[in-house]
Amino acid sequence: MLDMKKPTRYTVWYRIGLPQKGEDMASQDKYTILYARLSQEDLQKKNGKEDDSNSILNQRLYLEKYAADHGFGYTKFISDDGYTGTNFNRPGWQEVMELVESDQVATIIVKDMSRLGREYLQVGQYTELIFPSYGVRFIAVNDGVDSLYENTNDFTPFRNIINEFYAKDCSKKGRTSARVKAETGARVASRPCYGYKKDPDDPKRHIVPDEDTAWVVKRIFALCVAGSGPMQIGKQLEREQIPNPSNHYYRKYGKETTGLNLSRPYHWSSTTVASILEDETYLGHTVNLRSTTISYKNKKKIDRPLSEQLRFENTHEPLVDKQTWEIVQDIRKHKRRRANFAEQNMFSGLVYCADCGGTMVLHRAHTMDAVKNNFMCSTYKKKGKEVCSGHYIREIELAAVLLDDIRRITHFARQNELRFAEYIGVKQGKEAQREIATLQKKATEMERRKAELSAIFKRLYEDSVLGRIPDEQYRLLSRDYTREQAEIDEALPKVTEQLQKLKDSAGNVSRFLENARRYTEIPELTCEILHTFIQRVEVGERAKRYDRNAPQEIRIYYRDIGLIDEMPETMTEETKKPTQTEVA
Repeated sequence: MLDMKKPTRYTVWYRIGLPQKGEDMASQDKYTILYARLSQEDLQKKNGKEDDSNSILNQRLYLEKYAADHGFGYTKFISDDGYTGTNFNRPGWQEVMELVESDQVATIIVKDMSRLGREYLQVGQYTELIFPSYGVRFIAVNDGVDSLYENTNDFTPFRNIINEFYAKDCSKKGRTSARVKAETGARVASRPCYGYKKDPDDPKRHIVPDEDTAWVVKRIFALCVAGSGPMQIGKQLEREQIPNPSNHYYRKYGKETTGLNLSRPYHWSSTTVASILEDETYLGHTVNLRSTTISYKNKKKIDRPLSEQLRFENTHEPLVDKQTWEIVQDIRKHKRRRANFAEQNMFSGLVYCADCGGTMVLHRAHTMDAVKNNFMCSTYKKKGKEVCSGHYIREIELAAVLLDDIRRITHFARQNELRFAEYIGVKQGKEAQREIATLQKKATEMERRKAELSAIFKRLYEDSVLGRIPDEQYRLLSRDYTREQAEIDEALPKVTEQLQKLKDSAGNVSRFLENARRYTEIPELTCEILHTFIQRVEVGERAKRYDRNAPQEIRIYYRDIGLIDEMPETMTEETKKPTQTEVA
């Protein structure tokens, strides 16, 4: 039984008797190639059943009978099963051309021109130039084409164009059908992503978790939250001898996929791990039309813009919860370069300068004791003290401050959940309104200035055309205004995005309380604890620069609840302490 969905090729050769009427003595030691090709588009359905009239087996029988009836001997059957006719990147055809170029072929016979190919320019190049230059006779049986007789080739170019139109039409219909299905929110991929399988009750539209691999996906996300990068996660899975997605699929279904390497079944590339960590499918959403091909001829995949993708939420059971997903995306957003240290920087993407807003970079070296590892402002490091100051703080001191504050805040939350939730709700309402008003004012001013610049450009151009200002002055003024306009065009979308995010966000106190109940004991600061509770840390300069005993302000923004500057006095006596955290 032939598997029509798996690309395969066949090569069979044999000799039939002595030279007969179809061949001469000069070509008796050369092959007569019987070539067959079949793509998925050629398997059209008739009356609910697959039409196998173009199947590889039927083409082979047809060509063998033609060769025997017309006296062609020394035949060799070569085929490409499951390969498109819109290009010639087929293993079987490459074998044919190797024989042609080594002068081992006398005749090539195909069932019809479409079996040779559907790209009329390349087909014409083969039939009109390449075959004749090697003295190869070409026969397309059903189309009555035989290069030995010139009058049979008159209509061939038009037939090739019609074959290409057919391929283009099939591609267009296929794309339209896929888009219609995608717009309904149904799954359009032929194979479920790793961690899922087709729903037995609705295999064409719905997916369910795969009990064999779903736990692996959850483990990958957990390892990322714990501080491991894609490369480290891949090595961990390889040590545990967990088959990678392509090898798992091959073992389970016996079908090859792109990138299958049977010699390294447990090798997980960092690209594979990263693609899993960034795939919204695991959050329970369906994203259709993520990629497309350049054309029906060029099958190279390209990613579609986000505006063209179709996103549908909560279409199937998720493998990760929303909090885990958000933490992982925050970590992935601040991808860090792999450092040659046993311990990676778990603060990456979390610590910022309170004055300039730049990131704080961790300085450490093998020749330096770990207790001396310290953060400094990246702006100061790059541009010097004229722009910003160092804001130095040791890693061990920052970790101690954060651990103590996380313990304090989570303890307060557990002591009186209702009061804590009420306080956070009131606080966030006031802060949000204040931040929204500030950003709205900034965005309005930028829009107004952008409109002013457009009007200035118009008047400036008119003055230049009418000769009211010299060309040199026009050039200098337009350059300055163009630079200002470019700065606004770059900054405005960021402000608008930040404003929209602030309007859409709402304090998720319940999730913070759930985490506080979950982590009742926090013996040490781990990457998981850090990213579960902390959203952002801002480090201020010491009251007296370069004095390690001077106080230093650290603002801690918690995930879901924001900055906690002070707690209600009625909640606990400890809230009477100073609101800002100090490091001596």
